[in-house]
Amino acid sequence: MNREHEILIIAKNTDGIVSRIMSLFNRRGYSVLKMTAGVTNKPGYARLTLTVDGDDKTLNQIQKQVYKIVDVVKVKVFPVENVIRRELMLIKVKSAPETRAQIVQVADIYRGKVLDVSPTSLVIELTGDVKKLRGFVEIMHNYGILEIAKTGVVAMSRGEKL
Repeated sequence: MNREHEILIIAKNTDGIVSRIMSLFNRRGYSVLKMTAGVTNKPGYARLTLTVDGDDKTLNQIQKQVYKIVDVVKVKVFPVENVIRRELMLIKVKSAPETRAQIVQVADIYRGKVLDVSPTSLVIELTGDVKKLRGFVEIMHNYGILEIAKTGVVAMSRGEKL
């Protein structure tokens, strides 16, 4: 069964490592829906979290292929349970004086933060799982969405294990 999965890749932070990983996905025809990358707590290493759509067979193939890349030290498919997943979204919404208080109230319910107020719009920052962000976007459609910018998913296993 195809569904979205997050894959963690830890690699030595060498020139072109992200490019080599992404070109493998392109060559093999694997679809990367989202990607985040950054440094780790260990100097000299990078952490990539890729969101891919696929079944168990595809995930096994991806893991085997990514491990073949020089400088990759760990590849892990996050399970459905016991994982913290977060995404950051900035959303610009039309805002007239008569709707501004309603929009701010909804943002507060979703634990959003108003970053910018102009005479005709609001920019709101929201962090959470994919369902939470989707729910907020659905409500904001009623007011008029002007722009959305989102990061990819960052994920981490609960407890002490990597």
